[in-house]
Amino acid sequence: MARQTGAYRPDGRSQRKAKGFLSAGGLITGQMQTAQAKRGFALARLQAHWNDIAGVDLSGTCWPARLATARGPAGGLLTLAVEGAHAPMVQMMVPTLRERINGAMGPNTVGRIQLRHAAGLRPEAEPQRQPVKERPAPKPLPADMAEQLSSIGDEEFRNALETLAQNVLSRR
Repeated sequence: MARQTGAYRPDGRSQRKAKGFLSAGGLITGQMQTAQAKRGFALARLQAHWNDIAGVDLSGTCWPARLATARGPAGGLLTLAVEGAHAPMVQMMVPTLRERINGAMGPNTVGRIQLRHAAGLRPEAEPQRQPVKERPAPKPLPADMAEQLSSIGDEEFRNALETLAQNVLSRR
């Protein structure tokens, strides 16, 4: 029987490379996927990418609340929290959502989608950021330092050194 020379088998697992070495990540891929699925990393990944997966229209009205994984080809059960009267619209989009989620997260990640009413309980997708404080204007360099830097011929190098000197002098 002829030996396969490709890097991957049809089932997705990696084979030995031509020189006989395997990548370290390839050795534990299967174990990591099951461990991640058991510990809820799939839900966290889905929540992180929800705006991209669901789109602008749906991401504002519903969000993933729970993902129960299932063995086999049936896929898991995704529970979506939906705000009030948006449930009929989301219900019509369930097949499309299932396709988008399985396309982004992997085949058979979600087999069924269940809707749950959640009025005003939306988790914060992004924490509120503090406004950026404006930096004060840089203080002029001391005369002796400015004189030494002015003797440098390369303008780009001189500007970089001036910036460095201003940053060093402005530190507390």
